[in-house]
Amino acid sequence: MENLRKYLDDLESRLDEEQEEALLADYYRFADRKMTDRSYFKPSRKPAPSKVEWEKVCFNDTLNDYDKMLYKQLLRANDQLADGGGELLSYRANFGTGLIPSMFGCEVRELPREQDSLPGPIHLTWDQILKINENYRDGILPDVRSGLGQKTIDAAHHTEEVLKDYPKLQKYLHIYQPDTQGPCSLVEAIVGSDFYLKLFDEEDEINTLVEAITEEFIRYMKLWKQEFPFCGNDYAMDYGLLYKGGIMIREDACTNISASMYEEFFQDADQKILDTFGGGAVHYCGHGDHLAESFAELKGLTAVNMSQPDMNDMDGKIYPNTIDKNIQIIGMPSFEVRRTDRHHINLKGMVHVGVCVAAWMGEPETDPRGEDC
Repeated sequence: MENLRKYLDDLESRLDEEQEEALLADYYRFADRKMTDRSYFKPSRKPAPSKVEWEKVCFNDTLNDYDKMLYKQLLRANDQLADGGGELLSYRANFGTGLIPSMFGCEVRELPREQDSLPGPIHLTWDQILKINENYRDGILPDVRSGLGQKTIDAAHHTEEVLKDYPKLQKYLHIYQPDTQGPCSLVEAIVGSDFYLKLFDEEDEINTLVEAITEEFIRYMKLWKQEFPFCGNDYAMDYGLLYKGGIMIREDACTNISASMYEEFFQDADQKILDTFGGGAVHYCGHGDHLAESFAELKGLTAVNMSQPDMNDMDGKIYPNTIDKNIQIIGMPSFEVRRTDRHHINLKGMVHVGVCVAAWMGEPETDPRGEDC
């Protein structure tokens, strides 16, 4: 990308090392459950506006241009510095949700430019899925460098090379886990909308597919951590948020099934991933309070990242199964924290306020449930 260094120079000049160190220390203190002096953690920076004009780049243009992909990620870093935002500066190799499905043979299809969105995987036929299961029973799984596997690694290494000339960005722009999704979301992507019927009609084959996908997830993330040793298992980062453990499991599709179905088909898979990587966090969008108790049963679950508290029973289901059980909530929209303030609800220093609203929307200025909720 032309003039990438202009934007890197701009960010490097605006980074305040003392402020970044203090912010990182606060995140570690929060992750270690040491913020008992306040109800919640709402970090911020002193604003540092840019001196250059930052252009818009379409997601479609980033998929085969690593400089443009990096630039697209730097846009958020620019916004954080300019607005005094409190998330850690971060970057991921961003090819969308098709990373692991592509290893199993799913085509990853770009969306129309006007949508400016990441591509998504096209589901396989049932015969192709049965072949995956047959191979898995014979001890055969896809090469984790196939599909988008190696390309994602290459894009992240490219960023490392670029940042070598920028010591402050090299230290404070953190590369994190690509979008590996989670077992339920991956099975849905590979099977397609028939997934919800196959849970009833093809229980054994779905269970085998879950096992195969979970093993591929683990194999890929082990490779990722070998390639990027600083992405360890003591603490991890996702979307500028820090949490204890080494993995983020994205289980958006789980919100479409019952708690009993989650426990029957996917809870053991999520547990295996958490066990492998020293614990970590679970993300979901939308209405998921019916899963809160099931998620809380996961050993090693340190944090939950949820996008829309207004769609959930926070007081009756979410808080009793998170902060009351030593599980943090990270990336809480500020309108929910304002609600807890109004109702004198103590979040016990276990809630981070800031980013990670749903990907398709900005954070509402007011609580969608109404100011008096």
